[in-house]
Amino acid sequence: MLPGSPGPPVRLVLDGTLCDGHGICSLRCPERIWLDEWGYAVVDEREIVDDRTAARARRAVAACPARALSCVAGTPGRDVPRDAPCSRRGQD
Repeated sequence: MLPGSPGPPVRLVLDGTLCDGHGICSLRCPERIWLDEWGYAVVDEREIVDDRTAARARRAVAACPARALSCVAGTPGRDVPRDAPCSRRGQD
């Protein structure tokens, strides 16, 4: 990849069974994560191609105390491992 070129597309994935409703993620990336009426995260899983939004998404993943969020490479519908390079899972 050339310097200054945009990174590869990523997307956010939420494991709703792990979400405890802390809400930190929605503060870190409000354009892609919001809270439902009970305070649990809802995620827009479409590709993120904008580097700024991707950086915010990664910060939301890092801030999640329940580790309910992942940032994965690729597009929805493809079998992308949850430990893809942009994911926090597996890096502990």
